[in-house]
Amino acid sequence: MRLPAALFLAALALAGCGRASQGDAVRKQEEARAAEVAKATGWDRAFQPDVAVGAANQFGFRPSAYTAAKQGFASVGGPVTIANSYAKKPSTIAFAATGGAADKVDSIAFDLAINDADSAELARTRMADLVRDYLFQSKIDAKPVHAAIEKGAPSKGTLAGTGYAIDATPQHLTVTFTRTGANAPANS
Repeated sequence: MRLPAALFLAALALAGCGRASQGDAVRKQEEARAAEVAKATGWDRAFQPDVAVGAANQFGFRPSAYTAAKQGFASVGGPVTIANSYAKKPSTIAFAATGGAADKVDSIAFDLAINDADSAELARTRMADLVRDYLFQSKIDAKPVHAAIEKGAPSKGTLAGTGYAIDATPQHLTVTFTRTGANAPANS
């Protein structure tokens, strides 16, 4: 009876060694990826799928993984309450990253649903701050678009060489950044 138990423990020990080496391999891959991402800045960094999704997760969007979708690839998160959580229906913001390929995001969008007119100004200000802080993680200065988002003013232009669009209605404000050379079906 002792011999089978000893063999069983030896088998467990060997199996554990295999898992440890797999864990080491995964850790090394993650370290290599972290070093690669650390070298990138600006939009080159922001449009990396793991960076875009990770940054959105830091703001509480709980985005899905960037995976195959109806048209290309996508990650969506939210909605998250952004202003007056005590309102009957508070204003919320959602996140989306979409693209035509698994290795690159083509557009990053933030959509504000202004459900409480009384806190609309506060919701737009908080959205402007959130977009600024999200982009700051990739060392992108969002000051040129901050005021337009705060005012809810529709506009188009470029921010650090990347196109953006601010679409606004009394009930919605959407800010979209589109990668130069994007090939997502929605950008064609």
